[in-house]
Amino acid sequence: MTKNDAMDALVHDVEQLLRHVGEQEILTRFNQLQRHEIQTKDRPGDVVTTADLEAENRLREGLGKLLPDSFVLGEEDCYRNPDIIHRLTGDQPVWVVDPLDGTNNFAKGKPCFAMICALIEGGQTQMGWIYDPVAGVCATARRGEGVYLAGQHISIESPNTIEDMTGSLGDGIRKRIKERKAKGEQGLPQHLVRYHCCGREYLDLLLGKIHFALYGGRLMPWDHAAGTLMIEEACGFARMGEGKGAYNPARISNGKHLLMTPNERTFDALHQVLFKDQDIS
Repeated sequence: MTKNDAMDALVHDVEQLLRHVGEQEILTRFNQLQRHEIQTKDRPGDVVTTADLEAENRLREGLGKLLPDSFVLGEEDCYRNPDIIHRLTGDQPVWVVDPLDGTNNFAKGKPCFAMICALIEGGQTQMGWIYDPVAGVCATARRGEGVYLAGQHISIESPNTIEDMTGSLGDGIRKRIKERKAKGEQGLPQHLVRYHCCGREYLDLLLGKIHFALYGGRLMPWDHAAGTLMIEEACGFARMGEGKGAYNPARISNGKHLLMTPNERTFDALHQVLFKDQDIS
């Protein structure tokens, strides 16, 4: 088997693992959680459920078997052991896993959640998977080989104007955009959303249901490593808002911003619009 054949097989095997774990550990618990199965983490509203923990355990076991010399970095494990994030800077291949992205939605019975997995080598994302267990749809990407969603090769296209775009923005900037519209400012995006699930938003960016997304805060790799690779492989533009640097999954960019757009021209235009106030929380 050639290396390329082995990588193709790995894409398939990881997708099948996500599907199996999603069915066994996540969907069986959706709308079935007991109160003791939901725990609050550091902040109010930041929760973890039994589904997160069990899915992460199963994924750690399965991914370790698929690539025996690798290390599995799960969101929940990293919460308990923060120092393991530094494994991303080493030479060992690292799986970065969010077993249940959109946990708050899941815990509230909202069918807007996803499973995210990325393979990082030498500090660079080489492969990515985002799986929606409810829809049964998985996006997969290999660096230099494109991105596929439900078996179809994806290439992002852009609406003609910013006004025609739907974008994902945080609560604060959405409010300020609304206020600017009320004052009569032109050239602003008309449709703004926030799913509170990065994985589902990345899927809709690929599908063209969302045309841009702006994320801030710590920009953790389990949220963004797979998605940024997919946007780039779909001919989109994913860059840091400060200086257009590429997203680095091994660097926790606290206080920075990551902007996803269909192309560089749209990035520049949206950057002027969104960063106008400078306070873009």
